[in-house]
Amino acid sequence: MNFKAILFGALFALGAGSAFADATEATPQRVGPVQNYGALGTSGSQIVSQSTGEQVMLRGMSLYWSDATGRQYYNDAVIKWAVDTLGIDVFRFAMGIQYYSSDGAASDSMDANYAYMGNSTTLLGVVDNMVTAAVENDVYIIIDWHSHRAEYETDSATYFFSTVAQKYASVPNVIFEIYNEPVNTSWSTITSYAQTVLSAIRTYSSNLALVGTPSWSQLTDYGGLESYNNVGYVFHFYAASHSVSSYGSRVTGALSSGYPIFITEWGTTSADGSTTVSESATNEWISLMEQYKVSNCNWSLRNYTSSVDNSTSLSAMFDGSDFLTTAEDLANATYTTSGTIVKNYLQTYRRDWADSLVADYSGTCKVSNQTATETDGTISDVLNSSCTYASSNEDVVTISGTSLVIVGAGYAVITASDGSKFVVTVEAMPEQTLTGFVDFTCRYGGTCNQSKTIKDLDSDGTAMDVVVSSTGTTAEGTTITSLVSLDESIVKIKYTTCSNTTYCYGSTSGSTVWMYEFTGAYGSAQVVATAPAVTGYQAFNDTITVTYDKATQDMHSKFKNRTLSFSEVAESALPDTAKYCGVTASYTFNGEASTSYFTISGTNITAGTENAVVYVTATAEETDNCYALEGKSVTIIIGDSASASAENKEAYYSVSIPIAIASAGVPFRAELQSSGLLLQVPRSGRVSWAAYSMLGRKVLGETRNLSSGTHYVSLEALPAGNYIMRVKQGSSSASLRYTKAR
Repeated sequence: MNFKAILFGALFALGAGSAFADATEATPQRVGPVQNYGALGTSGSQIVSQSTGEQVMLRGMSLYWSDATGRQYYNDAVIKWAVDTLGIDVFRFAMGIQYYSSDGAASDSMDANYAYMGNSTTLLGVVDNMVTAAVENDVYIIIDWHSHRAEYETDSATYFFSTVAQKYASVPNVIFEIYNEPVNTSWSTITSYAQTVLSAIRTYSSNLALVGTPSWSQLTDYGGLESYNNVGYVFHFYAASHSVSSYGSRVTGALSSGYPIFITEWGTTSADGSTTVSESATNEWISLMEQYKVSNCNWSLRNYTSSVDNSTSLSAMFDGSDFLTTAEDLANATYTTSGTIVKNYLQTYRRDWADSLVADYSGTCKVSNQTATETDGTISDVLNSSCTYASSNEDVVTISGTSLVIVGAGYAVITASDGSKFVVTVEAMPEQTLTGFVDFTCRYGGTCNQSKTIKDLDSDGTAMDVVVSSTGTTAEGTTITSLVSLDESIVKIKYTTCSNTTYCYGSTSGSTVWMYEFTGAYGSAQVVATAPAVTGYQAFNDTITVTYDKATQDMHSKFKNRTLSFSEVAESALPDTAKYCGVTASYTFNGEASTSYFTISGTNITAGTENAVVYVTATAEETDNCYALEGKSVTIIIGDSASASAENKEAYYSVSIPIAIASAGVPFRAELQSSGLLLQVPRSGRVSWAAYSMLGRKVLGETRNLSSGTHYVSLEALPAGNYIMRVKQGSSSASLRYTKAR
């Protein structure tokens, strides 16, 4: 791990950090089934709205396992596409727990980074992101314990569902699926597990809960959990293996016996998902589901070939091997045979939920539902001049005479003076991206973070230039029309010829590019960039902070943790000066000005003849161009490596932290790299990070228990775009701007 970039090129500005947003703060941006029905429950054999008692039928998609392949689709762009294009009412979060094995065995382990048992804090963060997507798109989300052996995971499942039930107690979008597919498990064992987990859920939430049934959720047994209220039972089928003639009676039999059924997973293929797509058998199941109004989710929303392991799945929605996770990619998607069947089914039965919401509120003042984008400004002359109107959300739309004035994205119900109602839905316009236009810092001596380099780029003899953009255009293709520094005493902007053949970054030498030019004065300046709107995207108008600062001193690499045998010589172990400004280094030894456990000769040390452990701390004074080195510490062990045998261990522990985490004697620091977050944590404990869109919505984040030292957090699941990143441990916090390239 390269600490240099952390220590000198990528220091976050530390200060009071705001609380992270989460799904409980999200609001619907459109009218969907949730605004019509609210939280779901059961009544007899029906799944119903808890508020109205109306029977509900939902149609949707299951995401694939939340592994390295499936996780690519766990983002809000995919959910919005599925709502807008397919018309889904519900999607299923298939959270991998520990094993893939479909026979209930403890085998075929998932990558621990993607499994709940291996990385629970990450999964809880992804759950929150997906609940946010469900709320904003006003659809339901099934949070699925996607296991074949949940009875062996009772404690973990109970903790998980207790956590999410408490957090989302007031979120009507959430449905709990507590067991994906039991295998060779008796119904008595399943119900014992279910009783424990349902009791935890019902402590906080009355939302619909679904229980998997024996033999891969094929309804060989069910019932007996009615006392927990709002409990349904799960059925799964794969049409090419499970015909309606053989398995349909299991569904109709359960319904006729008064038990509500939700088909949370079904496929057009054989049960293995890799052979035979049967459209005719699928159509028979579709007819049954529609006849009996059985809610369902198709498996699965992913691409045919996984570029992770080259495995294939006929039940995938999309053809090819590319992950389709942006609006543009999804709009140009090619469907598999299965995907085409499922797309046609969902689109055939999609509903206009805005119409449903206001259908019962008619009158002479009523007008048709309206749609707009947030850049439209005004929808003119649509209202009846003899009526008055009121908007339910003036942050979205206001009334001006007979016109609707668009304020922002979201939806509003407009109520007329005669009691009639209609809905105005305003679509958010996505932002453009200027790759590399992010907050960054350069320091005395020439180091910069965010992959920036400070050089003489225009051959004017001053090595203080940094390229803004090699192309001068946004990722969406519009030309930057202005770039302005708000403090030219710190940094100036130039649009000039780049003559440096190495650092023009994609432009040929002699190209005209935008550059920053630092004046040499220390401080920060805001820089504003603008570009015109392009079809489908807002005009670009973004502000970053550019900083030129003193160097942060460090010690040379020879100053490091060591174990020395008796009388061993360590050359250059105590450098004369700190890096960057040549400031004389001073040392303390277990807090004292000297030590008797080794001798010092110039920069060399010679170990003594006693077992000892010495905590050596280096300091260096501040200068005009370098910050003070306030204390970088290493541990030098002499003789026996076990500190317990050290003659002076009490002195060592009085000033140090334990040897196992001695490298953590540094400040809380972090760096954003091109595809991840590099954290330097001074102590063990909980560390939270989150990425927010420029509109302030949390896109991705998690909380982890980290040991002291350096850690890398992948941001591969973060969609392309501009973000504010926030990191926090205890009272230490950090934030900066980050661009995820396409």
